[in-house]
Amino acid sequence: MKKHVSYWIATLFALAIVTGVGTYVRHVKLLRAEIESTFLSRNELLSTFVALHRDQVTVMRNLVVERYRTAAEPAVSGLQIREHPELNGWEVLTPEVPVAGTVTGDGPLPLSPQQRREIAAAMGIEAQVRAALKFDKEVAWLYYVSANQFIYLAPQTPVEQFHFTPELYQRGYWLEAVPERNPQRRMILNGPLKDLGGKGWVMTFAEPVYVDNTFLGVVALDLRIQTLEQLTKIGQSTGETIMIGENERLIARPGGFAPDVQLQPRLSDKLIDWHEDDANGWWLSSPVIKDELWLVHRVSRRQLYWAAARESAATWLVIVMLGVLGVMAWRLRTALAQVTQLTHVDPLTQALNRRGFYAQAQTTLALAKRKQLPLALIIMDIDHFKRINDNHGHAAGDTVLKQLGGYLNDARRPFDLFCRWGGEEFILVLVLDDATPAVAVAERFRQEAQRTRIPPDDLPITLSGGLVMIQDGEPIDAAIKRADRLLYQAKEGGRNKIIAQV
Repeated sequence: MKKHVSYWIATLFALAIVTGVGTYVRHVKLLRAEIESTFLSRNELLSTFVALHRDQVTVMRNLVVERYRTAAEPAVSGLQIREHPELNGWEVLTPEVPVAGTVTGDGPLPLSPQQRREIAAAMGIEAQVRAALKFDKEVAWLYYVSANQFIYLAPQTPVEQFHFTPELYQRGYWLEAVPERNPQRRMILNGPLKDLGGKGWVMTFAEPVYVDNTFLGVVALDLRIQTLEQLTKIGQSTGETIMIGENERLIARPGGFAPDVQLQPRLSDKLIDWHEDDANGWWLSSPVIKDELWLVHRVSRRQLYWAAARESAATWLVIVMLGVLGVMAWRLRTALAQVTQLTHVDPLTQALNRRGFYAQAQTTLALAKRKQLPLALIIMDIDHFKRINDNHGHAAGDTVLKQLGGYLNDARRPFDLFCRWGGEEFILVLVLDDATPAVAVAERFRQEAQRTRIPPDDLPITLSGGLVMIQDGEPIDAAIKRADRLLYQAKEGGRNKIIAQV
């Protein structure tokens, strides 16, 4: 029985472990799928966001070119200029018209007609700039830097705080946009760089402006890096999503931008393409701007596995709780078995006591009745047991009882009942075959019991007994009384024998 129960406990434990591991593996796959889904969403959102602002720069360039070609003479000649000798520069005044931006420069005065025409063209994008500043808070600056030494800058800024200086021609977006470096006239992505106007880290989208193959300048938009960082955190996923530019330089990450940081992920043109690095990290990558800007996602094995462990914690908790309950149930069952053993079994002889005997007797009677087999009841008593205790001591008497119990227990079959009825009296209830003579069986048990020896002199013992066949429907106590009377007769008749009534 114990082996059977142990087998089922081991099986259930194995199933619990398999369930827990299966749940864990499933959560790893679900987390990877969640990362992929979130990454795709972030990539689509950022691609759309960047494309809108690139389109905005292109619209500004087209407007400058159109205004330059179609600028009316009053707008060109009517510009009012204020000098700022303390700044070694000048600014364009618009006293009657509210404007979104400021035009400053440091070239020689008076301005040439071409310069005035270009300034009027740059200020001609006011409507588009005003709308962008009103509805697009992610934009830090919109501006047009001219090769003719002036800048149109929006939003409007006091000239004392910011004005044109030749150092602007040393900015990365300008150096990359000039004809010598950019004969294809492509849009330039530059940054991140520290904003000169104090708005933190920005990324610049700049596009060269040409009119009839003449390079006029660069129109540009500065986008806050902080906004891009926020977009990399949209949705839930394990790990972090990062924007990187050319040469693997960091553009934006959820933890904040840090300058001069380079990453070396394996870039791919596919939307979902996992790659593993040497540091046990997994990468996803996808282009936002071909060959210029990528969105990548990194998750370490540790992050993924810990996240899966957290997700499957409930399952493991249930398994642990079931395991604890199982152990408690097993221990309780063991304890109950021990209690039953203590309350139903005589600790000295390992025979049933009276309570255990009555608890099992009805089962044995029912078994014999169902199989229509005869039942024999033997009651045996050690001859002169008091003399053994008196002459050899109670310890020797206990040894005799223990030996006798061991011999009879070994001789009986599993379905036979063996009981210490009291003191030195023992009862056996035997299920017999029809052909088995009850007297012979009883004598065999008596002979087996008489192998017992009295210490320390190894003296033999003798037993007397009474044997009856339990009648159909006869109460067990009635059969015991009949056998007890026969035992008394055996004692009176000289002991060391069994008297039977069969």
